[in-house]
Amino acid sequence: MGLPNLVVVYFKRTERIALTRILREYIQFSYSEHPDAYTDDFRVLDELRGDCVNLEVHHNALNRLLKYYGQLVFIGSKFPIDVGIEFPWSLAFSEDKRLIAHRNFFYEKACVLFNIGAMYSQLGVAENRFTAAGVKKASQHFQCAAGCFTYLNEVIIPEMRIPPTVDMSITTLNVLRNVMLAQAQECFWQKAVNDKMKDGTIAKLAGQVADFYETAHELSVNDSNVSQLLGQQFITHLQGKSWHFLAGSEFRKSSENISQNKYGDEIARLKVAESLIKRALGLQKNLRDSVINDLKSLEKPINDNLVRAEKDNDLIYLHSIPSASSLPPIGRAKMVEATVPPEVKDPISLMNERSILGEPLFVQLVPFAVHQAISVYFDRKDTLVREIIGRLLELTNTCKSTLQSLKLQGALEALEEPVGLPPTLIQKSNEVRQAGGLEVLKEKLERVQELEHNDTTILEEAFALLDQEIAEDEEIREKYAEKWQLPPSDSVNQELVQQGVKYRDVLNAARNGDHIIARKLEDWSTIIELLNASQDKLLRAVPASTQTYDDSNSCVSQLRGLYNQAQRLMNDREERIAEVQKFGNSDDIGPDLRKEAAKITAKGIGVKIESAHFEDFFAQHLNKYDPYLQLVKSETDTQEKLITSIVEINQRLLETRQRSDAANLGRIKAVQNLEIGYEKFKEILKNLREGEQFYRSFGTTLIKWKNDCKTFVESRRHYSQNHLEQLTKTFSGMSISNPQPSAPPASQIPQSHDRLNNSNELWNNGVGLAVNYEEPSQSMLSSSPHPSSPVHPIWTKGMPVSFVSSSGQRSPTTPNQTRGATWTRGRGIHFNGRN
Repeated sequence: MGLPNLVVVYFKRTERIALTRILREYIQFSYSEHPDAYTDDFRVLDELRGDCVNLEVHHNALNRLLKYYGQLVFIGSKFPIDVGIEFPWSLAFSEDKRLIAHRNFFYEKACVLFNIGAMYSQLGVAENRFTAAGVKKASQHFQCAAGCFTYLNEVIIPEMRIPPTVDMSITTLNVLRNVMLAQAQECFWQKAVNDKMKDGTIAKLAGQVADFYETAHELSVNDSNVSQLLGQQFITHLQGKSWHFLAGSEFRKSSENISQNKYGDEIARLKVAESLIKRALGLQKNLRDSVINDLKSLEKPINDNLVRAEKDNDLIYLHSIPSASSLPPIGRAKMVEATVPPEVKDPISLMNERSILGEPLFVQLVPFAVHQAISVYFDRKDTLVREIIGRLLELTNTCKSTLQSLKLQGALEALEEPVGLPPTLIQKSNEVRQAGGLEVLKEKLERVQELEHNDTTILEEAFALLDQEIAEDEEIREKYAEKWQLPPSDSVNQELVQQGVKYRDVLNAARNGDHIIARKLEDWSTIIELLNASQDKLLRAVPASTQTYDDSNSCVSQLRGLYNQAQRLMNDREERIAEVQKFGNSDDIGPDLRKEAAKITAKGIGVKIESAHFEDFFAQHLNKYDPYLQLVKSETDTQEKLITSIVEINQRLLETRQRSDAANLGRIKAVQNLEIGYEKFKEILKNLREGEQFYRSFGTTLIKWKNDCKTFVESRRHYSQNHLEQLTKTFSGMSISNPQPSAPPASQIPQSHDRLNNSNELWNNGVGLAVNYEEPSQSMLSSSPHPSSPVHPIWTKGMPVSFVSSSGQRSPTTPNQTRGATWTRGRGIHFNGRN
């Protein structure tokens, strides 16, 4: 039995995949749930996926596809688009057996829906269209197929977030949609013919069939990728069917013209129909036999009616025959629409134990949107916590910098302890001595500078490797010019060079930082060395106060109270910061959010959960941080008032200190400098430790980069050597008709014996081809009257080519015979005496 006169959409093929294993792992590690709770769900999903591998054209197979598609739609709310599963599918219509795989759940859903459309098309073709019921079912199947391709094109493909394969491109899906609608409309036309409906009605139905086929044909031929995919026979089928039904429409309209006494119109339409049939039969090389038979079955009545009509008109009616373009257009009767099956459009609402879709799988699994919502809340919460902590830290830094700028601690200690060393200064001096004092700073600075030098050396050595390779490449490129086919170094080492430049910039910035630290150490080395000295020496460096004033004592007492209050404020703030951090870390809304999601899904399993559903929930839970925001405002107000008071009292103290003697001022200044020196010691020591750690870590990075440079250079040299050897072999075995470089001056040409021993050197030194490759015997060399002269087997430009026998003797010639030939660039060998 031949192929039917309708076409089917072929299935996309796939293969079995490890669906269950990967989903189990994802649930366990990403959702922190035990996958064993979903063992039955995994089994059902695997079975449904397995049904896609070997499809049969049957209603049961269609139901299984619809069920799998529905489950994919439902679990799309449970999992992200990529869970690590590769979904492999072939191209429909293509002979290419390769599978195209994407880690994309929506790609899987799109391919399954494509196969649902293909299944509807094949069920439609398989129906018995010789019965009224069969024609009706076939039309319904084709309309459902068109609906599937339409829904795939308009809804599913845009959700994939990846470019569709060519068989699911916009053009291909529109072609298939119109083909399915054409075949559905053709079923209505067939029923009208079987029911012997009016010719005018049948003409309108046939015209609409032709329009669908023509639209599909135009879309396919205007896209080279689509036309290549569908193939010439498929596209020719569309064109043939379009002309067939246009001819049928004109034929039926001509029959109606008879009843309307429009005999001229009848003949004109029959001629149009005749022309269309001839054009369609001209395509029969690529048409199915069934389509050809349909065309021929229409051709005979058209021809018979045309002969009869022309005869009657010539003898009886004598009507003028209008041109085809002046004929009134035939109306259209569109009876079909792209019908999206409800199981495709809204499968979730149809899922239950009595439905062909069954109950949804993974119902108890927390939807992916809930996990997204938790992430959204955590991001907002973390941002809020960082803002609170950041503002509190900013307050502390402002307070510290203000107190340091006023040098309050040293001044207060100097005034409160007019004789001897203040206790806090003794404590800080001990810390400096225990840490190693000035010597440890110098040692660490030297170590940092040494590490910086090592890193710089590694960097420059790597650059030297790249520079050397560039020089080698330029030298050999200059020597061989266009014969050297390897890409230039600067075109293939850009990534390494750019990375090296970035590393050099980093080192330069670090080196500048080291210079700043070194200058800081130099500026404060005297004070730091004094802090490292004995208490006796330190005591001698701090003069005693000789007098005090009542007003000064009052200011000092007030200032000490405010200073201590500021210290307590900062210490308490540290506790508040830790409290906020702890509260944020323990703030887990997961359980409450799942309860909220359960309330939403309680309205029905078809409810799609999105992060936007939880905005009010987020706002409610973030309100828990309002007390900490209020704390920030309260701390800001308290600190501003406190600092204002400290500045005012300190100013009064400064005015009082102006009446102090030089000893008082000297003591205050000495203690302040030592206090600041202590802070500078800690700061420099911290900077040097960080610098040492940085250079060690950065050195590891530079060594890796240098090794990459080495690998690159070695690889380039390897390929260069291979290319050079290939060039040498090519030159050594080249035909004598090939053009060669010019010969060097005669003084540069070595002796023939040496030249013959090393044919490669001929090309390396730019000399022409050695025609004779036989080694001359010692007797030949010794018998030569001029052994130092070059022998003729070496050829240079313009020299005749002599042929030597295997014995080393020249071929005998007569005076009139040609003894050699001359080589000319672009012409090869030219034998003397011949054209």
